[in-house]
Amino acid sequence: MKQHATGQLMSLAAALSLLVLGSSAHGQTIRLRDGRLLEGKVLALSGVAEPPVPTTSDKDGPPRSTPIVVVDDELRRTFIPKLTYVEVVDQVPKKLVRIRLKHQVAGSGQEVVVVGPSLGITPFDNYGRRTYHMQLGDGPLAVVQGITLLTPTYCRVEGLQGPKRQVVWDSRIATSSIPIDTLLDILRTAVDQTNLESRLQIVRFFLQAERYSDARRELQRIIAEFPEQEELTQQVAQLQRLGADRILREVDLRREAGQHAWVRAVAQNFPTAKVSGPTLEKVREILQRYQRDDARIDGVRGQIETIAGKITDADHRKIAEPVLQEVLAGLSHNTVGRLIAFSQLAGDESLTPEQRAALAITGWLLGPDLAEENLAAAVSLAEVRNAVREYLREPQPLERDKLLASMISMEGATVPNVAALLANMLPPLDAPDDAERGPGCYELTAPGLTEDGNFRYLVQLPLEYDPHRRYPLIYAMNGGFNSPLQELNFWAGRPAKLANDREGPGEPGPRNGAAMRHGYITIAVEWQKPQQLAYEYSAREHAAALTCLRDAFRRFSIDTDRVYLTGHGTGGELAWDVGQAHPDLWAGVIPFVALGRKYIPHYWDNARHLPLYFVAGELDGRKMSQNAAVFDSYLKRLSNPYDCTVVEFLGRGQEPFHDELPRLFDWMGRKQRGDAPQEFRCSTLRPWDNFFWWVECRELPPRLMRHPADNWDKRSIKTAEIEAKVLSPNRLRVRTPSEQTVVWLRPGLVDFDKEIRVDVNRKKVTSRRGGLKPDLSVLLEDARTRADRQRPYWAKLTVP
Repeated sequence: MKQHATGQLMSLAAALSLLVLGSSAHGQTIRLRDGRLLEGKVLALSGVAEPPVPTTSDKDGPPRSTPIVVVDDELRRTFIPKLTYVEVVDQVPKKLVRIRLKHQVAGSGQEVVVVGPSLGITPFDNYGRRTYHMQLGDGPLAVVQGITLLTPTYCRVEGLQGPKRQVVWDSRIATSSIPIDTLLDILRTAVDQTNLESRLQIVRFFLQAERYSDARRELQRIIAEFPEQEELTQQVAQLQRLGADRILREVDLRREAGQHAWVRAVAQNFPTAKVSGPTLEKVREILQRYQRDDARIDGVRGQIETIAGKITDADHRKIAEPVLQEVLAGLSHNTVGRLIAFSQLAGDESLTPEQRAALAITGWLLGPDLAEENLAAAVSLAEVRNAVREYLREPQPLERDKLLASMISMEGATVPNVAALLANMLPPLDAPDDAERGPGCYELTAPGLTEDGNFRYLVQLPLEYDPHRRYPLIYAMNGGFNSPLQELNFWAGRPAKLANDREGPGEPGPRNGAAMRHGYITIAVEWQKPQQLAYEYSAREHAAALTCLRDAFRRFSIDTDRVYLTGHGTGGELAWDVGQAHPDLWAGVIPFVALGRKYIPHYWDNARHLPLYFVAGELDGRKMSQNAAVFDSYLKRLSNPYDCTVVEFLGRGQEPFHDELPRLFDWMGRKQRGDAPQEFRCSTLRPWDNFFWWVECRELPPRLMRHPADNWDKRSIKTAEIEAKVLSPNRLRVRTPSEQTVVWLRPGLVDFDKEIRVDVNRKKVTSRRGGLKPDLSVLLEDARTRADRQRPYWAKLTVP
């Protein structure tokens, strides 16, 4: 036994060395154009519904006749366009630990070809068995399943023999989706606890899963129960170092999310025993950085307080003090960067206190690049900002007109200044006090302006939410078999329970799901009518999605360049449809188990500039085959491929798919909305799908519009086409079928200091001598109605 243990020890040490060097967990590793890494067996396809063929191994990648690449990691298949596949990073697969569990697998009987919506899944017992309850067309079905194969990345779960009904079903789930206590019970039941070699397999299992703390604890149990294997102790120290590195990666993630108090607390209490010198040095650097930032913030605060007291003109001091107090109140790690110009020149004695105060105020209001030294102008900008906030809040048009008239007379109320003020100001509306439902959780209503009343939505803010910082947003739609609250829980995690003075389970506490760790605001919309199960492709549903989104923009500090629309089932169908109907609003769209019907197959060209990520189950009816034609439209482009990923989980049906969350957050972290495209072509079949980036269509031809209840025979459908292109700097061409077309303009699309020429439907609507100028009323109304304060339009041209 000693000899075998030594061999296992060497194997364990080798595994540790490979992990330190960053070896692939399994299969090939390929890099995509956006930087993502995919692992598994790489095959080529001519279409999503076609059988795969092996890819060539030469540097040119898959054959040209197969424009789609599929990567099979034995848990799921990932389909991507061939042209997004950049290179093979690792050609050498590494053998995974495979632990087999003995069960009486159903070898005959009814075979599962469709997995209906889940009605509930019992937890796995220590033998790896559970019961899966699903809804089928003829009623509910309960299937007893058992884990027959455990690997560090996935588990094979199969239907088991039973006394009443045998169901043949082979499915896969991510090992990470099993709670650690349950996983340990299963492993310890499956593995002979008296056999050292078998016990070490569990350690290697956790090593390959990069669960270093679990591997270390299991190895320590082995050492305690096999004291003669004292040479294993040296591996404990290395596992402890790997675990510390894992904590450090979490620290980096939380710091990027703006969770500075959390990061500081973890760094201050970081385990130092048996941790590598480089890791400890990184921890010291983190703490030193915070110390430097603290000193910088304290220094800036002291400089502002000193300068405020030195402003000699009593009137100036009286006007400037409230703004400087606002700066002091909002000064933090998230905002100190706005005061770079001030901090650099605060000690310059050639500048008067008034000039230095102006640098602080203008940097705070406009951003560091627009800081200036004129105190009168700075104070005026504060007054303009306050008027802008009132304008955005004001529901009455006449009152808004008065505010606009007063702003025009203010010094500094230029369109560029107001655009900068909009980008740096706090959200104009607050969440009502009575809307809070837990730490950072709110239940709100947005005015529906329809006979159906207001729309309700739930919001979960991330840990250490700061309204001065912009946060990415997950904008989620529930399906027919889950609720908005369950959709919120899927992304943000279930709330913990806080103890209270009474006996019982306690009050709802903070969430710690994936969205919270990554620093995302999460919103779930109640878009359905009572008893509604199917998505209806209606104007009311689009209004629910867009109205709640804009209401949230007005109340919370959302990065409008990083809004990700998603949903499950019918909610995924809504996300897919609304995403393509309004592609200018989203950084990405993530439909889960969605079926693309009606408008979706006709709007696929709208997604040319819209990242898409689909998650589906192999046994979710015929959805993959029914969606294949649309997926092929995205994936088979031989030039300028769409940014599209399609994921199909093996043996799975209509489920939430928590398994995919780590890869989804990696994907979202790489996607953001940029400037409006210089050229686009979009299709529409509904009068409310009429705004595409910088072109708005009014009064679209009724003959080209289709109601959701109409006949959807593809042969009888012709879409209304909208085309727009920047031909050369400041020369734009637009083609629309609408009676009236509005061309919206802002910097990045045109240069307002030069002549602008626009051609709409082959008619020149601006002359070389004329031009379009920024218009404050256009800017403010656009910011008020669309609520996008980061990218408001500065001017518009209406034709005719």
